[in-house]
Amino acid sequence: MEFQYNDKRHMATGRTPFKLNFERHPWKGNLVAQMEFPRIEEFLTGLQRSWEKATKLMEEAQKNMKKQFNKKRRNP
Repeated sequence: MEFQYNDKRHMATGRTPFKLNFERHPWKGNLVAQMEFPRIEEFLTGLQRSWEKATKLMEEAQKNMKKQFNKKRRNP
């Protein structure tokens, strides 16, 4: 179940938890596997960009949820 959850796109970020944590999707037993070995600096830079983008998207989703909630809220 954990693997299945981590391999699904999150609605707010548009990315999977695997992609955000490892900057790639997990191997699922495909016969053709791509073997790329990026330099560590490129990997870390890409990972940092992914986290920044996810953070920005989560904040935007949070603002949208707050806006929707406050539409029906009345002041006492």
